[in-house]
Amino acid sequence: MYADHCDASLLHADLAALHDALQADDNTLAQQIMHSHDRHLRQYIDQRGAHADMDSLRELLALQHSLSREMLQRRDRAAAHLRGQRQARNAASAYQHAQEL
Repeated sequence: MYADHCDASLLHADLAALHDALQADDNTLAQQIMHSHDRHLRQYIDQRGAHADMDSLRELLALQHSLSREMLQRRDRAAAHLRGQRQARNAASAYQHAQEL
């Protein structure tokens, strides 16, 4: 069984890798890392239980919140981009329809 700092290091490494995947726009890898991190976190809690390093868990939670905010911002930017494309398509279609009249 790993010591607390090794397990926490693995969890921190997962989140760092997730951040890197998000920065590279590699959504497939990001999803794989998220699943792996979830599994590692559950294993850590199962192994450590009440003896888990609370400071490490607090740091991890802060990192997770930061990544969640980043993912929400990315989602919002993508949604705005899609809305813009849809509006441009609708405008072009309306213009073409008006030309045909």
